[in-house]
Amino acid sequence: MSENIIKILLLSAPIGSGHRLAAEALKQAFEKNANVQVIHGNVFDFFPAILGKTFLRTYLWILAACPWLYELMYKWGNRGEGSLWMRSLINGALAYLGNGFIKKSQADVVIATHATPAGIMSIYKQKYKPDLYLCGVITDYTVHRWWLCDGVDTYFIADERLKERFPKNFETIAYGIPLREGFQGLDKEACRHNLGWLADKKVCLLMGGGDGLLPMEEIINSILVKAPANLQLVALTGKNASIRARLTGKFGSRVQVLGFTEQIPQLMCAADMIVSKAGGLSSAEVLASDLDFIIYKPLPGQEANNAKFLASYCGATIAASTEEICQKILSLCAEGSAEIEKAQEVYGKPLAAQKIVSHILKRLSKI
Repeated sequence: MSENIIKILLLSAPIGSGHRLAAEALKQAFEKNANVQVIHGNVFDFFPAILGKTFLRTYLWILAACPWLYELMYKWGNRGEGSLWMRSLINGALAYLGNGFIKKSQADVVIATHATPAGIMSIYKQKYKPDLYLCGVITDYTVHRWWLCDGVDTYFIADERLKERFPKNFETIAYGIPLREGFQGLDKEACRHNLGWLADKKVCLLMGGGDGLLPMEEIINSILVKAPANLQLVALTGKNASIRARLTGKFGSRVQVLGFTEQIPQLMCAADMIVSKAGGLSSAEVLASDLDFIIYKPLPGQEANNAKFLASYCGATIAASTEEICQKILSLCAEGSAEIEKAQEVYGKPLAAQKIVSHILKRLSKI
């Protein structure tokens, strides 16, 4: 380790935005320390860009068109030792391709926010740098078998209950999923005022339509048929301009439609409920924002496992149809949900990134 500068390498993968955003949250927290230098790397940069783009397009197509295929692959990979030869093959090849980038970083600690870079660095550590401090930050409320690598020194996880998924000799610390600074210190009334939302309205966010994984138009149609007067719908379409234009044209003033925005923390703080998917990081954002959480048709694999955990312990509701969404929204508009708010106060962890960074820096100071 350099005498004055601590070098941190964050490695994520662009499979969904959660892994990248978790790494960015950690980067924000590390950069509060003057003696820390942070590099955020993407394992897809280890091979030609065309391969990464093709993989991502295929991945999104499988999720949208034949999620059963993803479920088969997920379950196969999570079943005992049977798939570990494939993990070793993939990670070994990527460790070779990324060797130059990793060495150039001269990192004192590497933090992986996805199972693939954790596996890559486990192999790299064994071959080239056995004294490297390697951390895994798991951004889900479940643990896939491919995450478990002997070379990882510390795993940071979302909840204490997940510790039972690890062998007893693994160090696991349940600080929560790291969130960006924007989710700290917000005031609900101020956020509502700034957004122009009336105090007597129940605001429901619809989130996840930008990638086509949430059928926004179908859900809105169903809700508006029975929508009470005190309900305001806000649809977030991300960078998908075609969905935004279609929703705006069809629903006009009855639904507020927003495209890509940096105000997600403020929108979540100001809203009362959300209909979304059960991605790990977005779920952590929902819990930190004290929103009533309605999860629509969770995708198979880690999202279904996230949904099961969130429904069991954190007050979330899983809706298998638009009718079930409507029933839950009507109930929340009429009664509220003090019990759910209490659960979310316990499980929302907006300071997870700061706690992870503090732990790592204290650990490094003792090396």
